[in-house]
Amino acid sequence: MFRATLRSLLSRKLRLVLSGFAIILGVLFVASSMVLTDSLGNRFERLFQTVNADVAVQIQAADDQSGTDGEPPLLTDADLDRLADIDGVAAVTGEASATGVIPFRASDGKAVPTQGAPQIGVGYSGEEVTDDDDALLRLAQGRAPQRDDEVVVTRLTAEQAGVEVGDRLRVYVSAAYEAVEYEVVGLLEYSGGRDSLAGETMVAFTESQAQRLFYGRTGVYGTAQLRAEPGVTDTQLRDLVAGELPTGFEALTGEQLAEDQAAQFQQLLTFVNWFFLGFALVALLVGMFLIFNTFNILVAQRSRELALFRALGASWGQVTGAVLFEALVVGVLAATLGLAAGVGAAAALQAVAASALSLPEGGLIVTPLVVIVSYLVGVLMTIVAALIPAIRASSVPPIAAMHDTSRPDKSLTGLTVVGAVVTGLGGLLLAAGLVGAGALTALALGGGVLLTVVGVALLSPALTRPLAGTIGRLVSWGAASGLGRRNALRNPRRTAITAAALMIGVTLVSTITVIGASLKATTTDLVENNLGADVMILTNSQQLPTGREGFDPQRLDEVAALDGVSATVAYHFAVMTVDGQPNQLVSATDLDQAEPMFALETEAGRLDPGAGEAVVDVNTAESNDWTVGDEVTIAMPRGGDRPYEIVGIYRTALTAGLILPESQVRYFAGPLAYQGFVDVADDADVSRVVAEVEALMADYPLVAVGDRTSFVEQQNALVDTLLGIFYVLLALAVVVAFLGIVNTLVLSIYERTRELGLLRAVGMSRRQIRRMVRVESLLMAVFGCLLGVGLGVALGLAASFALRAQDVLTVVSVPYGQLAGFVVAAAVAGVLAAWWPAWRASRLNVLQAIAYE
Repeated sequence: MFRATLRSLLSRKLRLVLSGFAIILGVLFVASSMVLTDSLGNRFERLFQTVNADVAVQIQAADDQSGTDGEPPLLTDADLDRLADIDGVAAVTGEASATGVIPFRASDGKAVPTQGAPQIGVGYSGEEVTDDDDALLRLAQGRAPQRDDEVVVTRLTAEQAGVEVGDRLRVYVSAAYEAVEYEVVGLLEYSGGRDSLAGETMVAFTESQAQRLFYGRTGVYGTAQLRAEPGVTDTQLRDLVAGELPTGFEALTGEQLAEDQAAQFQQLLTFVNWFFLGFALVALLVGMFLIFNTFNILVAQRSRELALFRALGASWGQVTGAVLFEALVVGVLAATLGLAAGVGAAAALQAVAASALSLPEGGLIVTPLVVIVSYLVGVLMTIVAALIPAIRASSVPPIAAMHDTSRPDKSLTGLTVVGAVVTGLGGLLLAAGLVGAGALTALALGGGVLLTVVGVALLSPALTRPLAGTIGRLVSWGAASGLGRRNALRNPRRTAITAAALMIGVTLVSTITVIGASLKATTTDLVENNLGADVMILTNSQQLPTGREGFDPQRLDEVAALDGVSATVAYHFAVMTVDGQPNQLVSATDLDQAEPMFALETEAGRLDPGAGEAVVDVNTAESNDWTVGDEVTIAMPRGGDRPYEIVGIYRTALTAGLILPESQVRYFAGPLAYQGFVDVADDADVSRVVAEVEALMADYPLVAVGDRTSFVEQQNALVDTLLGIFYVLLALAVVVAFLGIVNTLVLSIYERTRELGLLRAVGMSRRQIRRMVRVESLLMAVFGCLLGVGLGVALGLAASFALRAQDVLTVVSVPYGQLAGFVVAAAVAGVLAAWWPAWRASRLNVLQAIAYE
């Protein structure tokens, strides 16, 4: 039986290639994601090991420590002297450093951008290291800064800013809220002649100037590095100084520091890994449909052969095992090729990422877990998909070996009833999710989506003849096209399974398309119909707002003096802890100006808070069970915990969270406004006002100025970018689904070889044969696409209405043109998918086809 199974497998290897290719693509996605994130994680670890290579022990502020002014504690010269007197400490070096130190380009005055890398400022001690290859950072050209108006920069910073030694460089320091011009007197480089470690920019000031800029006074440091005396290990040194540290500080070895820094990036890489694995799972699920259909067709084609095995004494278990063994071989070979391709793809992607981020050299990390997961995914998916066809194979009666048998299709009534029940349950859960709240809503929506997709897949065989038949009549002309339509309808289950694979991918694409269209329509509605401002001043920061990001609100006084400006309002944002709950949005503004600007509607109480009072949006109030008269405690960065009485509840789609009077900004971490809004007179030139406001905000590199149109375009471009990412990732599932169409057609041609020979014998031309196959492919593609579009629109509308109920959306939109484009693209792809099967069918030898068994 084993030898017979091998021979059977080898005789049908071409028929299993495409089903194996689907598994290859899925495993490729899984393996490349895991290898890429592991390899990039290793490079980040090496990066931070390099950064901290010269660090024995570092003294730094503990994560949960800050002073009453909202600033982390600082080390003084006296603290450093006391640490230097401890036995075992050879030297102590204080360091002044900060992020948000942004150089401007000399060519156009714009800020130097980075691809997510930090923009760093440091205090430079003036030590010129030119002959020590072990030093991480050294002066490569010029001299160290000696005056407070002098700086040195890394080679990468100089290149991106377009400056050389002797040029003037404008630098914005977030901690000082100002931009100042300096003379570049030297260039820095890292060991090995590198111009950066990870694409960061760095500006080095004199130590005293850095302290003034970063901390507001001299003689203080943010961190300190300790060097041990001979014979003292880093761990021993850390333990020696632990008891002598100033309050609010901790001691870490260089190894601990590197591990902590790398762990932050590892969390991001873990999220990216699971994000990609989610799309890989979708592709594998689609591949399972392909494999199921392949083995189902093969079992039907081999019914006489399988019956002969039974007649010769093979048990049902042996027949089932033979089919599963074929699936095992396909799964192992596909997983092997997918793993190899995944490693290759990860190598290419790592090279691109390493080049963009300037990461240190490092090889690919292929862990045993990657290999195990790849084979488990490939083999298990294949065997599970082939299980039902294998059981069906064992049920072939031995009498079928004596003559050709035709097993009639089972009635679709039972399957249709089950599909209708499952779809109905999914619809009920979706409805419950729309009116629910909290975690229950998410659970109901998730369960509703799953049951609805499964239910429609079960209903698809019953929908094949009415829906695909109608489509077929629209595209059928002539005998050949009519035969193609009837071929697609002769086995509704087979057509439905092939179409369902495409339906899954198109459903997800259509769902996110509807949600994306609703987001863009909402943005347009809010800006055009609700926002009472013509010019917006926005901060583009990768960090959560604290009050240190943005612009000086006094600049709005200058904006208000511009010709044509009728009103301005500054908006201060910060993320704080409220009543013990972290990450709560708190803002402060002049509500007299903001209320008409943001179309605030009073839901309860009043919207004119004074000192010690606040207003809150209706959704935040409901989620926290707050009402007018309640008191909340806000952990202010400056001033500690402060109580506020809620005096009003408002409703608007333009802002959210607690709003305090503008006077309360003094308790924020910084005085900067995060957003600004400008109302312009009806007869004023908005483009002129935008240009003048841009000039006033030129000192703030994170700030962008635009009118309503540019703001809408910017926000919608972000949505389009996110949609593009989803489309690219879901394209794999769609490609696998079209491979399923190709595979079904190829197997059908094998099954209908004699029929095709007879058609050619009675006069059908090769061109007509190709047309017949193309029509069959087109019907499967369009049928699957229509199912996916219909289901995707339903799910997208459900999600959009749920978001509208939470005031996230104000408009629900269906992009009919784009969805119609999906159907047209599916039709074209269906015709293209039929090219090889149609060519193969048209090239069959007539006499050999008629004699085919």
